[in-house]
Amino acid sequence: MARLGGIGDVIHTLPLVKYLRKKCPESSIEYLTSPGVAELLESHCPYINKIWRFDKKNKRQISLKILSEQNKADYFFNLHSSLSFYFFNLLFIRAKKYFQYKKDNSVHAVINFARTYDQSVSAFELDSKTLIERDCGDLLNKYNLRENRYICIVPGVGKSRMHRAWAPENWLRLAKKILFTDNSCTAVFLGGDDEEKICERWGGDRIVNLTGELNLSDTANIISKSSRVISCDTGLLHLASALSKKVIGLYGPTLPERTGPFTSDYQVLIAKDCKCTGGLRDLKKCKVTKLPKGFCMDSLTVDNVLCYH
Repeated sequence: MARLGGIGDVIHTLPLVKYLRKKCPESSIEYLTSPGVAELLESHCPYINKIWRFDKKNKRQISLKILSEQNKADYFFNLHSSLSFYFFNLLFIRAKKYFQYKKDNSVHAVINFARTYDQSVSAFELDSKTLIERDCGDLLNKYNLRENRYICIVPGVGKSRMHRAWAPENWLRLAKKILFTDNSCTAVFLGGDDEEKICERWGGDRIVNLTGELNLSDTANIISKSSRVISCDTGLLHLASALSKKVIGLYGPTLPERTGPFTSDYQVLIAKDCKCTGGLRDLKKCKVTKLPKGFCMDSLTVDNVLCYH
């Protein structure tokens, strides 16, 4: 099974993994993915037997390592729309049966990936809880956090996803209002290096800024012990969904029907009059401003989010 790319893309394939594990409990399920996501799967996804860190420059060496541990792969799932892994399988792995993913924007990504195996699979047959919690008491103690007494906030203002982002000052105002109404709660900010640059001065009473501080495995641990997660359409939103956490998602140019939280406990706020979703496409720029920065997300207010909080 092969899927590179972002956190959310990989997590959307995991219900298929769990579905196959139930159907074939004795089979070895092995997964080729990006090095950055591999550690998360190794530490939190028990349905995969082996994780392979894929390097495009060393395809042959990787294939030799895979084949050295088994005689022959029975199935190979190419979970990309492109044919790059078609040729990887054809030239190196040569599985007995090959499955090719075809993108279908009319269904949720989770269902779309699962139907790579069986076109008749429905949402009712897929389990959204695909990552498990781990004991992380030392990690919580390090940041003076108490289980279920803090919320995770994911600004998601990275440069590659600016069209999905909510203004940084809105996130800070939201955190302060939540803390004002609940004097026993803590707000934890999560994200990568881009978020760290914007949020580096955020802190103070009951605000813990962990942007740029954690690897994916520790991020999952922090999310797993939180009371809820508030996020734009980011990989960490989908990570929270896979842990079955309560999720509040802020959406504008992307479609919740396609990439919304695939869990039973969520709320979605959709920006009003967004003009970027025509043709069911996830655009990289705002149609109104013609710039990467989003415009429609500004129609969501802090009070809108607080109503769902």
